[in-house]
Amino acid sequence: MKNLIQDTIEKIKEQRISPEPKWKYLVKKYFLWALFAAVLILAAISFSAAYDNANNLDWDLYRFIHQSRFLYILSILPYFWIILIAIFLIAAFFEIRKTETGYRYSWSRILLIIAGGIAVFGGFISLLGFGGKLNSKLVKEVPFYSQHMMVTKESQWMQPSRGFLAGTITYVSENKIGIKDLNSDDWNINIDDNTLVKPSVNISREEMIKIIGTKTDENNFKAKEIRPWTGKGERKGSNGQGNRSSRARGN
Repeated sequence: MKNLIQDTIEKIKEQRISPEPKWKYLVKKYFLWALFAAVLILAAISFSAAYDNANNLDWDLYRFIHQSRFLYILSILPYFWIILIAIFLIAAFFEIRKTETGYRYSWSRILLIIAGGIAVFGGFISLLGFGGKLNSKLVKEVPFYSQHMMVTKESQWMQPSRGFLAGTITYVSENKIGIKDLNSDDWNINIDDNTLVKPSVNISREEMIKIIGTKTDENNFKAKEIRPWTGKGERKGSNGQGNRSSRARGN
Protein backbone atom coordinates (compact mmCIF):
# COMPACT_ATOMS: atom_id res chain seq x y z
CA MET A 1 0.00 0.00 0.00
CA LYS A 2 2.87 2.34 0.94
CA ASN A 3 4.54 1.73 -2.43
CA LEU A 4 1.25 2.40 -4.25
CA ILE A 5 0.79 5.72 -2.48
CA GLN A 6 4.39 6.71 -3.15
CA ASP A 7 4.11 5.74 -6.81
CA THR A 8 0.93 7.81 -7.13
CA ILE A 9 2.60 10.83 -5.59
CA GLU A 10 5.57 10.47 -7.91
CA LYS A 11 3.25 10.19 -10.92
CA ILE A 12 1.39 13.35 -9.90
CA LYS A 13 4.69 15.19 -9.62
CA GLU A 14 6.03 13.90 -12.93
CA GLN A 15 2.89 14.70 -14.90
CA ARG A 16 2.30 17.92 -12.98
CA ILE A 17 -1.29 16.96 -12.25
CA SER A 18 -3.21 19.62 -10.34
CA PRO A 19 -6.80 19.79 -9.04
CA GLU A 20 -9.35 20.98 -11.59
CA PRO A 21 -10.69 24.47 -10.81
CA LYS A 22 -14.18 24.50 -9.34
CA TRP A 23 -15.51 26.69 -12.15
CA LYS A 24 -14.57 24.04 -14.74
CA TYR A 25 -16.44 21.41 -12.76
CA LEU A 26 -19.51 23.64 -12.50
CA VAL A 27 -19.44 24.53 -16.21
CA LYS A 28 -19.28 20.86 -17.15
CA LYS A 29 -22.04 19.98 -14.69
CA TYR A 30 -24.45 22.70 -15.84
CA PHE A 31 -23.63 22.08 -19.50
CA LEU A 32 -24.66 18.44 -19.17
CA TRP A 33 -27.93 19.38 -17.48
CA ALA A 34 -28.61 22.11 -20.04
CA LEU A 35 -27.99 19.61 -22.85
CA PHE A 36 -30.33 17.14 -21.18
CA ALA A 37 -33.03 19.83 -20.85
CA ALA A 38 -32.64 20.77 -24.53
CA VAL A 39 -33.00 17.14 -25.64
CA LEU A 40 -36.03 16.71 -23.36
CA ILE A 41 -37.69 19.82 -24.84
CA LEU A 42 -37.09 18.60 -28.41
CA ALA A 43 -38.52 15.20 -27.49
CA ALA A 44 -41.58 16.86 -25.94
CA ILE A 45 -42.12 18.97 -29.07
CA SER A 46 -41.89 15.81 -31.20
CA PHE A 47 -44.39 14.08 -28.89
CA SER A 48 -46.76 17.03 -29.20
CA ALA A 49 -46.54 17.00 -33.01
CA ALA A 50 -47.02 13.22 -33.14
CA TYR A 51 -50.06 13.42 -30.86
CA ASP A 52 -51.63 16.22 -32.88
CA ASN A 53 -51.02 14.38 -36.15
CA ALA A 54 -52.48 11.12 -34.82
CA ASN A 55 -55.43 12.89 -33.20
CA ASN A 56 -56.43 14.52 -36.49
CA LEU A 57 -56.39 11.33 -38.55
CA ASP A 58 -59.52 9.29 -39.22
CA TRP A 59 -58.64 5.83 -37.92
CA ASP A 60 -61.80 4.13 -39.18
CA LEU A 61 -61.21 4.48 -42.93
CA TYR A 62 -59.96 0.89 -43.18
CA ARG A 63 -63.64 -0.10 -43.49
CA PHE A 64 -63.96 1.74 -46.78
CA ILE A 65 -60.85 0.28 -48.42
CA HIS A 66 -61.49 -3.27 -47.19
CA GLN A 67 -58.29 -3.48 -45.16
CA SER A 68 -57.79 -4.93 -41.69
CA ARG A 69 -57.78 -2.42 -38.85
CA PHE A 70 -54.35 -3.57 -37.66
CA LEU A 71 -52.67 -3.13 -41.06
CA TYR A 72 -54.34 0.22 -41.61
CA ILE A 73 -53.17 1.53 -38.23
CA LEU A 74 -49.64 0.39 -39.05
CA SER A 75 -49.79 2.25 -42.36
CA ILE A 76 -50.74 5.64 -40.86
CA LEU A 77 -48.70 5.77 -37.63
CA PRO A 78 -46.52 8.93 -37.37
CA TYR A 79 -43.22 7.07 -37.79
CA PHE A 80 -41.22 10.23 -38.46
CA TRP A 81 -42.06 11.64 -35.03
CA ILE A 82 -41.83 8.25 -33.33
CA ILE A 83 -38.25 7.82 -34.60
CA LEU A 84 -37.34 11.34 -33.48
CA ILE A 85 -38.79 10.71 -30.02
CA ALA A 86 -36.80 7.46 -29.75
CA ILE A 87 -33.58 9.25 -30.76
CA PHE A 88 -34.14 12.03 -28.22
CA LEU A 89 -35.07 9.48 -25.54
CA ILE A 90 -31.81 7.59 -26.04
CA ALA A 91 -29.82 10.83 -26.17
CA ALA A 92 -31.43 12.03 -22.93
CA PHE A 93 -30.64 8.68 -21.29
CA PHE A 94 -26.93 8.97 -22.07
CA GLU A 95 -26.83 12.60 -20.93
CA ILE A 96 -28.33 11.60 -17.58
CA ARG A 97 -25.81 8.78 -17.21
CA LYS A 98 -22.98 11.29 -17.65
CA THR A 99 -24.12 13.37 -14.68
CA GLU A 100 -22.50 12.90 -11.27
CA THR A 101 -25.48 10.95 -9.87
CA GLY A 102 -26.62 9.23 -13.05
CA TYR A 103 -24.76 6.00 -12.29
CA ARG A 104 -26.87 5.37 -9.19
CA TYR A 105 -30.04 4.48 -11.08
CA SER A 106 -30.90 1.51 -13.30
CA TRP A 107 -31.31 2.10 -17.02
CA SER A 108 -34.97 1.04 -16.87
CA ARG A 109 -35.76 3.57 -14.14
CA ILE A 110 -34.01 6.37 -16.01
CA LEU A 111 -35.83 5.56 -19.27
CA LEU A 112 -39.17 5.39 -17.45
CA ILE A 113 -38.64 8.77 -15.80
CA ILE A 114 -37.51 10.39 -19.07
CA ALA A 115 -40.42 8.89 -21.03
CA GLY A 116 -42.84 10.12 -18.38
CA GLY A 117 -41.32 13.61 -18.52
CA ILE A 118 -41.60 13.67 -22.31
CA ALA A 119 -45.26 12.60 -22.18
CA VAL A 120 -46.23 15.12 -19.49
CA PHE A 121 -44.33 18.05 -21.00
CA GLY A 122 -45.40 17.07 -24.52
CA GLY A 123 -49.04 16.91 -23.39
CA PHE A 124 -48.75 20.39 -21.91
CA ILE A 125 -47.29 21.71 -25.18
CA SER A 126 -50.18 20.08 -27.06
CA LEU A 127 -52.69 21.88 -24.84
CA LEU A 128 -51.03 25.15 -25.87
CA GLY A 129 -51.63 24.17 -29.51
CA PHE A 130 -47.95 24.11 -30.46
CA GLY A 131 -48.07 20.63 -32.00
CA GLY A 132 -50.92 21.61 -34.30
CA LYS A 133 -49.16 24.80 -35.40
CA LEU A 134 -45.96 22.91 -36.10
CA ASN A 135 -47.76 20.27 -38.18
CA SER A 136 -49.68 22.92 -40.14
CA LYS A 137 -46.49 24.85 -40.87
CA LEU A 138 -44.71 21.72 -42.08
CA VAL A 139 -47.63 20.71 -44.30
CA LYS A 140 -47.76 24.18 -45.91
CA GLU A 141 -44.05 24.90 -46.23
CA VAL A 142 -42.50 21.44 -46.60
CA PRO A 143 -44.46 19.47 -49.25
CA PHE A 144 -42.13 16.49 -48.83
CA TYR A 145 -43.37 16.17 -45.22
CA SER A 146 -46.97 15.27 -46.10
CA GLN A 147 -46.18 13.59 -49.41
CA HIS A 148 -43.48 11.16 -48.32
CA MET A 149 -42.53 11.45 -44.63
CA MET A 150 -45.91 11.30 -42.93
CA VAL A 151 -49.53 10.37 -43.38
CA THR A 152 -51.21 13.66 -42.51
CA LYS A 153 -54.86 14.60 -42.40
CA GLU A 154 -54.35 16.33 -45.76
CA SER A 155 -52.67 13.38 -47.48
CA GLN A 156 -55.17 10.94 -45.95
CA TRP A 157 -58.10 12.80 -47.50
CA MET A 158 -56.56 13.63 -50.87
CA GLN A 159 -56.88 10.17 -52.41
CA PRO A 160 -59.87 10.43 -54.79
CA SER A 161 -58.91 7.22 -56.58
CA ARG A 162 -59.25 5.37 -53.26
CA GLY A 163 -62.52 7.13 -52.42
CA PHE A 164 -61.37 9.98 -50.15
CA LEU A 165 -61.67 13.66 -51.00
CA ALA A 166 -61.68 16.94 -49.07
CA GLY A 167 -62.06 20.60 -49.86
CA THR A 168 -63.98 23.85 -49.46
CA ILE A 169 -67.57 24.10 -50.70
CA THR A 170 -67.94 26.49 -53.64
CA TYR A 171 -71.63 25.98 -54.49
CA VAL A 172 -74.64 23.99 -53.31
CA SER A 173 -77.59 22.72 -55.37
CA GLU A 174 -80.35 20.15 -54.87
CA ASN A 175 -78.34 17.02 -55.65
CA LYS A 176 -74.85 18.37 -56.15
CA ILE A 177 -72.13 20.15 -54.21
CA GLY A 178 -69.13 21.90 -55.71
CA ILE A 179 -65.82 21.89 -53.87
CA LYS A 180 -62.29 23.17 -54.42
CA ASP A 181 -60.02 20.45 -53.09
CA LEU A 182 -56.79 20.89 -51.12
CA ASN A 183 -54.85 21.10 -54.40
CA SER A 184 -57.17 23.88 -55.66
CA ASP A 185 -58.85 21.59 -58.21
CA ASP A 186 -62.64 21.84 -58.71
CA TRP A 187 -64.94 18.88 -58.18
CA ASN A 188 -68.66 18.17 -58.58
CA ILE A 189 -69.93 16.03 -55.70
CA ASN A 190 -73.10 14.06 -56.45
CA ILE A 191 -75.35 13.27 -53.48
CA ASP A 192 -78.61 11.31 -53.17
CA ASP A 193 -80.92 9.70 -50.60
CA ASN A 194 -78.24 7.18 -49.68
CA THR A 195 -75.60 9.80 -48.86
CA LEU A 196 -74.84 9.85 -45.14
CA VAL A 197 -74.34 13.43 -43.94
CA LYS A 198 -72.89 13.49 -40.44
CA PRO A 199 -74.90 15.49 -37.86
CA SER A 200 -72.43 18.33 -37.36
CA VAL A 201 -71.77 18.92 -41.06
CA ASN A 202 -72.67 22.40 -42.25
CA ILE A 203 -73.15 22.19 -45.99
CA SER A 204 -72.81 25.77 -47.08
CA ARG A 205 -70.32 27.83 -49.07
CA GLU A 206 -66.81 28.28 -47.63
CA GLU A 207 -67.23 25.31 -45.28
CA MET A 208 -64.59 22.56 -45.41
CA ILE A 209 -65.77 18.96 -45.66
CA LYS A 210 -64.40 15.44 -46.06
CA ILE A 211 -66.08 13.07 -48.46
CA ILE A 212 -66.05 9.29 -48.76
CA GLY A 213 -67.30 7.88 -52.04
CA THR A 214 -66.30 6.98 -55.58
CA LYS A 215 -64.55 8.94 -58.29
CA THR A 216 -66.76 8.59 -61.38
CA ASP A 217 -64.65 10.59 -63.83
CA GLU A 218 -62.04 13.37 -63.98
CA ASN A 219 -63.88 15.97 -61.89
CA ASN A 220 -66.93 14.11 -60.60
CA PHE A 221 -67.30 12.24 -57.34
CA LYS A 222 -70.26 10.30 -55.95
CA ALA A 223 -70.59 10.83 -52.20
CA LYS A 224 -71.33 7.96 -49.87
CA GLU A 225 -70.57 9.84 -46.65
CA ILE A 226 -69.82 13.47 -45.79
CA ARG A 227 -67.97 14.57 -42.66
CA PRO A 228 -66.88 17.97 -41.35
CA TRP A 229 -63.21 18.81 -41.82
CA THR A 230 -62.72 18.78 -38.05
CA GLY A 231 -63.60 15.49 -36.35
CA LYS A 232 -65.84 12.72 -37.61
CA GLY A 233 -69.02 14.73 -37.34
CA GLU A 234 -70.72 13.04 -34.39
CA ARG A 235 -72.54 15.32 -32.01
CA LYS A 236 -72.77 14.41 -28.33
CA GLY A 237 -75.91 12.41 -27.79
CA SER A 238 -76.05 11.34 -31.43
CA ASN A 239 -76.98 7.72 -32.06
CA GLY A 240 -74.19 7.55 -34.66
CA GLN A 241 -76.54 7.22 -37.61
CA GLY A 242 -76.19 10.80 -38.79
CA ASN A 243 -78.54 12.51 -41.22
CA ARG A 244 -79.44 10.92 -44.49
CA SER A 245 -80.52 13.61 -46.89
CA SER A 246 -80.64 14.09 -50.61
CA ARG A 247 -80.82 17.83 -50.13
CA ALA A 248 -77.84 19.90 -49.14
CA ARG A 249 -78.37 22.21 -46.21
CA GLY A 250 -77.68 25.88 -46.70
CA ASN A 251 -76.77 27.85 -49.79
